[in-house]
Amino acid sequence: MLAAEADRRSPTIINGIEDLAASGDKDSARIEELRVEAHGLKGAALVVGQNRLADLAGLIEEYLAACVESGRIKPGAAAPIVAAASAFTEGAQAAAEGVGEPSSVRESLDTLGR
Repeated sequence: MLAAEADRRSPTIINGIEDLAASGDKDSARIEELRVEAHGLKGAALVVGQNRLADLAGLIEEYLAACVESGRIKPGAAAPIVAAASAFTEGAQAAAEGVGEPSSVRESLDTLGR
C-alpha cells in the first residue's frame, strides 16, 4: 500500500516542485496541492509503521507549507526536497520488498535536519 501511494504521489510532488522552481512562477494554490500530497505520504507511512519515512514526508510537507505564503519555490532549495521525495519512494519500495532502508532515506533525513 505504501509503495503504491509513493508511486502515485511522489511524481506529482517532484514534477510540481521542479516546474515551479524552474519557472519562478508564483502559485500558492499549486504549492498547497503539493503539500497535501506530501501530507498523504506521511499519513500512509504512519499507517504502516514506517516512522522514518513519515518523518521524511513530514519534512517535505513542512518545506512546502513554508512556501505557500510566498507562492514560490526557490531553485536552490528545490533539489534536496526532490531528492527526499525520491528517497521516500525508494524507502517505500524497500519496505514493500522487506529489505533494509536505502541510504538515500538517511541522507535525505540528515540533509533536511532530522
